Order: sequence, then C-alpha cells, then structure tokens
Amino acid sequence: MFPKPLLLPSSALFRAKIVPTTIYKQPFTTSSLRLIQNPFNAKSFKSNDSNVDTDELVSENNPWSPTLEDDPIYVQERHKISKTKLPEYYRLSYNPIYEAPASKYVSILKRLTLSFGVVGLYGSKLIYESAQFDDSFAYTLLAGTVIPIILVQWKTKDYVTRIFRLYNKEVPQTLDNLVKDENLIVEKLNFTGGKTYNELLKITGNTSLILSPEPRFWKPYATWEEKNNEDGSKREFYIVDDIGGIKMDRLWGIVEKNSGVNNGRSFF
Repeated sequence: MFPKPLLLPSSALFRAKIVPTTIYKQPFTTSSLRLIQNPFNAKSFKSNDSNVDTDELVSENNPWSPTLEDDPIYVQERHKISKTKLPEYYRLSYNPIYEAPASKYVSILKRLTLSFGVVGLYGSKLIYESAQFDDSFAYTLLAGTVIPIILVQWKTKDYVTRIFRLYNKEVPQTLDNLVKDENLIVEKLNFTGGKTYNELLKITGNTSLILSPEPRFWKPYATWEEKNNEDGSKREFYIVDDIGGIKMDRLWGIVEKNSGVNNGRSFF
C-alpha cells in the first residue's frame, strides 16, 4: 500500500505568497566612469548638415570648453614651423560667427585623393616591376592618382572652415573696445583634411584686407586676400558670402570698403 498524499487545506493555499524572482544588475562602479566620454574634452566638431556622418574635423578651438576663459590660443604664422601662442588676455568667442557649409565634403575629398594616391603609387610600382605590362601603364596610373591630389590641394588650400572673434578679457566687452582692437581667428584645413589650424586676421586698421580678384581656373579658391607690406607676402581666404548673418555682413562691408566696392553693407 502506498502512503496517502498530504492534503493541505484550501485556506493554506490562499495564504501562500508568490515571490517574483528579482534579477540584480551589476552595481555602478568607478570603473564604469571610464566608459563615459566627457563632452567637454572632445575637440571634434560637425556642421549642421547631417547627410555625412563619417567624418570628424579635429580642431584646437572648443567653444564648449568649461575652461574657455583660460584656454591658450595658438596661431600658425607664415614662414614659421612652430605655432605662436597669443597673449593670455585673449579668449575665443562662445560661438563661431561663420561656419563653412561644405567643410565636411572638402575634408572627405582631401582624404579620398590622398588615399587613392597611396594606392595608385603602390599599384604603379607593381606594374612597373612586372614584366607583363609596359612601363607606360605604370606612369599612366601614377599620373591619374597624383594629379587629383595636386589639384584638390591647390584649389582648397585656403578653404576656411570656421571664424571666431577674439575678445580682450581685461577690458569691458563693449562695441568701442571691440572696434579698437578687432581680431579674428580663421580656421583652415590642413594638408590631410582631418585637422584645422588657426590664422590670426587683424581687422582694425588693416586696409590691405581686400576682395580677391575674379576667380581663374588655375588659381586657388579665394574671396579675401591680405598683403603684407613688409615682405610682400600674400594670404588668401575662401569665405562663402551670405553666411553668418549681420556679423559677417559687417566684415564683408569692411573688406568691400577697402576694395572700393559699395554693396550697401558698410556701416561706416
């Protein structure tokens, strides 16, 4: 005979509680902080155009930096290899007054031509050393990949990505003080197209800053130019018109006035 099963009363069944199983996650530790990127330390920027999300331009200018008031500003001068540090009483503006609409595309174009140039150089070397092909094929491949690099670098060497104002922290931020010593930080793309470098552009009393001549297909793209009266060297800047609002219209008016052109944008 088998023993009878133990029968519980119905009241005991109603008093039973069903406890759900709780899955505990790993606690938040200090090591997890390393996986979180601090947005203030990022030095790359992207334009408002979101059609291209594969590139980043690395810049020394970070207007979102929490230490913007004390961040040093370096500029690249002509005929100098090392960068020059500006006086500590200067700071960047909190926002750029100009941002190029096609900076990402120009950057990608520079990178692509350099990449194809490296591949073409290696491929032409293989063809040149191969006995199955004539040497003319190697020369043709080499020219077809090197010539685009020269054209792109030459035409876009003065392309401006962003423009910042410089403010003197030691004087009140008034219009009179700004006009007395008005300077700009102009960003340009470097040779590889992945980084930018700064050039200092003086506005106050700079009558040599004029409009560039009519564009020619054999010349680089440029809209502004500045000539140094001491050594005769010339700097050029490709800045797209009708971008930046009234702040850039004021600067365009100054450049047009220096050039003897009156388009109604001069405030003087």
